[in-house]
Amino acid sequence: MNTESSSQIVSRNFTFSDKPLFRDADILECDHVPDQVLFRDAELEEMAFLIRPGLRGQRPANILCRGLPATGKTTCIRHLFDEIRDVSNTLLPVYVNCQQNRSAFAVFSTIYRELVGHAPPGSGIPLRRLMDAVAKALQSRRQSERTVLLVCLDDIHHLIHEGTDTQILSSLLRIYLDYPGCRASVILVESDLALDISRRLDRSVLSSLCAEEVFFAPYSAVQIRGILRERTRQAVYPSVISPEILDLITDLTASTATGDLRVGIDLLKRSILRAERTGRPAVIEEDVRAAYGDARLTHLRGLVSVLTEKERRLLSVIADMIGEGEEAFRKEYGGKEYGGKEYGECGEPVPPTSGRLYSRLLEVMADEQSEKQRRAVGQRDRDQQAVEPMACAEPGPGYGCDRKDGRSQDQVPTISYTSFHEQLRSLATYALIRISVRQAKGRTSEITLRYPAADVKRICEGR
Repeated sequence: MNTESSSQIVSRNFTFSDKPLFRDADILECDHVPDQVLFRDAELEEMAFLIRPGLRGQRPANILCRGLPATGKTTCIRHLFDEIRDVSNTLLPVYVNCQQNRSAFAVFSTIYRELVGHAPPGSGIPLRRLMDAVAKALQSRRQSERTVLLVCLDDIHHLIHEGTDTQILSSLLRIYLDYPGCRASVILVESDLALDISRRLDRSVLSSLCAEEVFFAPYSAVQIRGILRERTRQAVYPSVISPEILDLITDLTASTATGDLRVGIDLLKRSILRAERTGRPAVIEEDVRAAYGDARLTHLRGLVSVLTEKERRLLSVIADMIGEGEEAFRKEYGGKEYGGKEYGECGEPVPPTSGRLYSRLLEVMADEQSEKQRRAVGQRDRDQQAVEPMACAEPGPGYGCDRKDGRSQDQVPTISYTSFHEQLRSLATYALIRISVRQAKGRTSEITLRYPAADVKRICEGR
């Protein structure tokens, strides 16, 4: 029988060892910007060259940074921006996370806060007045010194999917037309390699953009080990991470779908915490193996968090279909666990094809819309508090039932197959799914997940 009180349990877990393993735990945080960015010298050199004119008060070149997630794009930009703030009062860098700031008002609020030092009122100010305030702040700075605005729009695809990219980019790139003396350039960061920026942006924006592309290739296993070794050297005391343990963490990181460095850094931190919890002076293989599942899920959450709402819905549908197939297989073959072999081999569950997935997605979209309509009708009935029942009333506009399922033809949601395929390619680019071509009564594509369906479904639902 456990006689330990709740206060003793909390005290035991909140009390650190007399010999802590961490020297500086912040080194292993996801928002840490290292003093030296390893293995990105060529990319930093190219970006610095393109930005250099801004240090003399001229407009820097516009830049498009492309590469898979966790390839150092944001780290390089934050490092450059820190250097610019240290050496220049002429070039004003502003970093905008488009995943969190998807509207024009949110983007210009971030710029305003960087210029003025405080945020604008959260409501009651039209966008035009906010843009005027940004321009006036720039003009007032130019009276004493020539100031150029350099705005980084990280994860630009969020603005494209929200339909706010044209307004934001046009306003920034052509700010000199409405506000003489104001100059601005942009750095666009894109992790979705399936997204063709030149086709998705408005022609008027492209004519002003003329961006120079800087590509960030995935890190190799040797580079991953070098970065993890340097983080380890700064984060923990000597002998906490042995070369063998570092090799194991490197191998596990490189084995992820995209070789995501964030998995390795998170795995380092979790392994050290486990060793510290048990009072060991060094990390052992058991700590790493136990922490790997948590680190992979952290990586999966990070990937899902950058998806658009439509992409997340499609990923959830894929997880549902694959999960249903695995469950049916287990029932048919006596509870045999799935895993180890490719789908479709030796009687294992056959993955959904793109055609079946497209049909299922349309059904899910229709069900979602029907649910919204039911809720809207219920709320309307509650609000009206009708005294007399409207018997035999004709359906209102848009509520005619000319389909067997009771939905109006006009109300059936749809998505073009081209848009559907673009979403699939985006999920494949983020290494969340595999798309395999199969010859069976014609050419078709099979969709498989790179992560367990149950984990994907749970994270898509925010659990």
